[in-house]
Amino acid sequence: MDKIICNLEEQKEDVEEIIFKIYERKGTNFEDYKKSTIVRRIKKRMKMLELLNMNEYIDYINRFDDEIDTLHNEIFIGVTEFFRDPEAYDSLYAVINKIYQEKEIDESIRVWSAGCSTGEEAYSIAILILEYLEERKLPINVKIFATDINDIALSKAQNGIYTLEQLNGVSKERLKKYFDKRGQNYQVKKYIRNLIIFAKHNIISEAPFSKLDLIICRNVLIYLENNIQQKVFAAFGFSLKENGYLFLGTSESLGEMGKYFEAINFKQKLFKRAKIAELTPPQTYSNHLDHSINHKLTEKSVDRSIGKIIEVLQQEYIPKGVIINESYELIHSFGDVNDFIKIPTNRISLNILKMIRKDLAVLIGAAVTNLFVSGKSFRYENITQSNKEDEINLLVSIYVDELSNTRYGILLFEENKKAKHMLETKQFKAEEDANDTINYLEEELRLTKENMQTLIEELRASNEELQSMNEELVLSNEELQHVNEELQSATEELCVIEKNHRRI
Repeated sequence: MDKIICNLEEQKEDVEEIIFKIYERKGTNFEDYKKSTIVRRIKKRMKMLELLNMNEYIDYINRFDDEIDTLHNEIFIGVTEFFRDPEAYDSLYAVINKIYQEKEIDESIRVWSAGCSTGEEAYSIAILILEYLEERKLPINVKIFATDINDIALSKAQNGIYTLEQLNGVSKERLKKYFDKRGQNYQVKKYIRNLIIFAKHNIISEAPFSKLDLIICRNVLIYLENNIQQKVFAAFGFSLKENGYLFLGTSESLGEMGKYFEAINFKQKLFKRAKIAELTPPQTYSNHLDHSINHKLTEKSVDRSIGKIIEVLQQEYIPKGVIINESYELIHSFGDVNDFIKIPTNRISLNILKMIRKDLAVLIGAAVTNLFVSGKSFRYENITQSNKEDEINLLVSIYVDELSNTRYGILLFEENKKAKHMLETKQFKAEEDANDTINYLEEELRLTKENMQTLIEELRASNEELQSMNEELVLSNEELQHVNEELQSATEELCVIEKNHRRI
């Protein structure tokens, strides 16, 4: 719009206020992002909303909370695709060859895809490594960590489902070999998905992984301030093994940290950690925004969430029900629920499975397990009560507090009335629901074992380093003992010389 004449770069205080509002609502701190990037996103939103100046936009945010959600998602730039820049991946294949040549046959490699977005990059790396191993008939022994700060992107990455348009960079051969057709879409095969551990991680403020052979971080750092880029590069250097490799985007450069890396292919931004110096462990990079509001947000998190939940429910009906956390603890009740659970009607902290009426215990146990596993709202209908002739319905909903990253379950007991909104209907089947719970627990166990194996490997590496240090200390002690013996011998010789001198 031509009418938008305000210079957003000059309105630093307004931009800082918007960054603070995003942090307060979403828990994401954009303080370290380049302000020019944030300003462009704000300007785009202002044009779409036909707002003339920054004050109007802030007023709009104050009136419509959802605008913060929209702007938050707009700032996250998820430009990614499979095998982006094919020439760069050809060069990376040569690097993978070098990594494996320095490994024993049964030794695994550790890879970190930092800022993985919706997973295309991580899966591309996995496929490339698999092709290398299959070509040489080597065992599949690789651990890939893929991290991002965006929960929505991570959820898509874990599912590994993509449209045909998103798979433009994948050849027909790879598509047939490494993907399964799912309706109109395609899903990465399960054995490939199992090679990758997706996790939420902030490369700016959280400790990095260690003992890595390869780090891929492409087109992420260009959106951060230069001083933050240098700190992230320092963290990467510390994370890499000696002779580990770093793969960056075509628009990114190492800057001052270039002295710690050797260019393997400068055009394709492939670097090798240099041996010239040891990098010190990186510190966390907090700023004044984190310190000023984090404590306050933590204190008020539960009370705020409860208030919002009750406000939403009161718009539709006044139910009998409870709110629980992921530990199955009752943290609030509304209405008279004494017919179902023997608890007071104010805020509490008790395990619902221990307080629920016995004839409803199995149902409630299955319901809350399904709720937190699936993350979906549903209802059980026509539940028979042992102490009453009337049947009841159980409505189960989930509420996610994005700021504190906390999930709450809402259990509503419906007596002789239908819900005003349609929910997925579930019939309680003890065997089926038990199997779902078992499958979920087995998956949790598998992930726990993988994480435990990773910790064991890191502990083993630490023990080897400690053993090496101990051997060096023993050697140093022996050398000191030898020097001490020489000093003792020299002292005795001096004593003899002094006695002879006195006789003369």
